[in-house]
Amino acid sequence: MQQHLRPDTYARHTLERYTGSDITEFGEYILLVNFPRYIEDFAHKFNVPIRRGHWSASHNSEIGVSIINFGVGSPSAGIITHCLSYLEHIKAVLMIGMCGGIDDSLEIGDIVLPTASVRDEGTSRHYIPIDVPAMPHTRISRICNEVVRAEKGIRVKSGLMMTTDYRMWEFDDEFIAYIHRHRIIAIDMEIATIFAVAYALNLPAGAIMLVSDMPLRAGGIKNKELMKEVFDKYTELHLQLGLKTIEHIKLSKLD
Repeated sequence: MQQHLRPDTYARHTLERYTGSDITEFGEYILLVNFPRYIEDFAHKFNVPIRRGHWSASHNSEIGVSIINFGVGSPSAGIITHCLSYLEHIKAVLMIGMCGGIDDSLEIGDIVLPTASVRDEGTSRHYIPIDVPAMPHTRISRICNEVVRAEKGIRVKSGLMMTTDYRMWEFDDEFIAYIHRHRIIAIDMEIATIFAVAYALNLPAGAIMLVSDMPLRAGGIKNKELMKEVFDKYTELHLQLGLKTIEHIKLSKLD
């Protein structure tokens, strides 16, 4: 029986198992997140249930949007992006994630719109050669810029990010020197994977990243207290930016 299982069937089974959702519940547009708070706010805003498996998800059929909390890290990012690529009705994927600010001009609560991300993780090399850059879909990136920069009171910076699976990099001077040398403005653990896998599998993907900490500043590494403050202060706005961007993507013909 197992030897006859096709990749597309397996991907759909995985999505159902990991999210506790039926495959028919997934909308045409997907918001990807790393934290339960986003799912809870989405479910509360639209009065829709939360589905739970290894991950969690919530679906609004009226607007055709699903939001999925796939956890943290490159492997999970690769799994969710790969599986979504097998759903023929999916039109766009948008990550609304958090990142550590590196550039001195950034502050907690700022928005980073990545133009590309350095692939310092292991998952993406299974999909595209290591010398191919991880970049967002051109049209989605443009829409993200148009929507976010039109919002008043939001500080926005575009530039090069780094995605790493090195969790304790903050204490590695050589690693930090590399970051500064290549003018990387922010760092995370998923974006390059999502961009690379989406590119390989023809899935339009982009990202709107929230600066949640400034790890290279004294006292700037995220702790429980800072994380709660970031959630309370910025999650609702971040989610709204994602939803507004999806609405503009719907009106645009993606290349």
